[in-house]
Amino acid sequence: MDLLLLIYFYSYVKLIISCIKYIPQVVMNYRRKSTEGWSIGNILLDLLGGILSLIQMCLLAINYNDWSSLFGSITKLGLGVVSIGFDIIFIIQHYILYKKPKQEEDGYHVLDNNEDTTTTAVNS
Repeated sequence: MDLLLLIYFYSYVKLIISCIKYIPQVVMNYRRKSTEGWSIGNILLDLLGGILSLIQMCLLAINYNDWSSLFGSITKLGLGVVSIGFDIIFIIQHYILYKKPKQEEDGYHVLDNNEDTTTTAVNS
């Protein structure tokens, strides 16, 4: 019984750490107004994993006709929901809020009205 209690304790610790680990990246992206420098691919894979985990839990609940099993593992449900929530925030930051203009993605610098056209050229 004590071992089971210890395992539950560690699962809640993991849930808390998972909630905390995403926050610095969200804040840094917000402060920089950019997602440059990290891979959106990992976020997309994490989103897929979270969705598949929740689907698995729902299918098991349907198969056994026992919806209490969906909430029986609060940490697994919590990890899936937290992961999906932060992944959606990262996707919004990357593809909507802080998306680079097309010219900058191609390696070209977009001129401001105040910049001298003789000194600004293609970024190398």
